[in-house]
Amino acid sequence: MNTSICYIVTGCTGYVGNVLTKKLLAEGCRVRGLARSREKAARIFGETAPELIFGDISDSAALDALFAGEGPFVVIHTIAKVTIGEGSKKELHAVTVDGTRAIVEMCVERGAKLLQVSSTEALGGVFDENVTYRPDPARCDTDYARAKAEADRLALDAVHTRGLDASILLLSSVLGPGDYSNSHMTQMMIEFIEGRLPASVKGGYNDFDIRDLADVLPAVIGRAQAGEGYIFAHQPDEINDILAVIAQMTGRRVPPTLPLWVAKVGAPFLMLAAKLTGKRPLYTGAAIKSLEARADFPIGKSVRAFGFAPRPLEETVRDHVRFLLDEGMVHLKQ
Repeated sequence: MNTSICYIVTGCTGYVGNVLTKKLLAEGCRVRGLARSREKAARIFGETAPELIFGDISDSAALDALFAGEGPFVVIHTIAKVTIGEGSKKELHAVTVDGTRAIVEMCVERGAKLLQVSSTEALGGVFDENVTYRPDPARCDTDYARAKAEADRLALDAVHTRGLDASILLLSSVLGPGDYSNSHMTQMMIEFIEGRLPASVKGGYNDFDIRDLADVLPAVIGRAQAGEGYIFAHQPDEINDILAVIAQMTGRRVPPTLPLWVAKVGAPFLMLAAKLTGKRPLYTGAAIKSLEARADFPIGKSVRAFGFAPRPLEETVRDHVRFLLDEGMVHLKQ
C-alpha cells in the first residue's frame, strides 16, 4: 500500500471502523481516526493507536484537524447511526446524512478519495449487480435504510457534479471479532450465552465476517471506481444457524423459535419496555422487516474486482464468541 497517503477513518472506534483501522496500521499506513471516546479508543487500540482526533462528525474544528496537512488523503467514512428502529429520527439524520454531507464537502475541498461504508438495506430491493447503484430513499422501507440511501446519494451526486472520487461499500450484516460497540447481534449472542434469551425468532438475514472486508481493503482502496457501488455479503442465513453454533460451543439449548407474526405482535411491547427500562430492544418492527426481506445479495462484482472471499459462517460465529469471552464481554453461566 502507498504509505505516503494519509488514511482517514471516521468512526475509528466503531465495529467496522476499528477493524479497518487495525488493518491499515498492520499494513504500515499513516492513519488518522475520528473518535468520540478517549476511553474506548484506549481500550481498542492500546499502544498501537492511530493518530486520533476526538470530536463529533458535526464539529467543524474536529474535521479541520482530521484533514490537516498536505495529504494526499483517502477517507474511509464509517460513521452512521446504526438502528433497527429505536432511537431518534433526528439523530439518525444528523449523524448519517448531515455527517456524510460534511465529509463530502471536506473531501471535495481537499481532493480526497472517499470510500463510503453503507448498507445493503440502502439498495431498496434492487439486486442486479449489473445495474449501476442509484440510491433512492423512496424505495427503502425503514428510516435507517432511507438515511443510508440519502447519504449515498449525496456522495454520488458529488461524483457526477463536482468531480469527487467516491465509491460506496454496501455491507450486509457484519459479524466477527471486533465488536466493542455491542451491536444487536452481539447483544443477542451475549443474552443467549448467559441464559437470558427466552426465545428465538424465525427468519434471518445475510451475515459476513468483517475480517473478509479487511483482507481485501488494500485492493478496494486501489481499485474501487468512482461512482460505483460494491456489495460485501455472504449468503442468507437464519438466526437459529448462529445460535446452533453457539450452542455447540457452550452447551446451551437453542430456545423456542417464535414465528414472525408473533414477533410482530410483541414488537411494540418490547419498544415500550425498552423506553421504560432504558435498555435497547433486541428486535423491533424495522428489524422484523429485515428478517423477512430478501437477502441473497450478489457479490460477484466484489469477488472479481477485489478477490473478496467470505469465509464459512461457523468459523465467523466461533471467532466472534471467542472474542467476546476474551474481552470479558460475556460470561458463561452454568
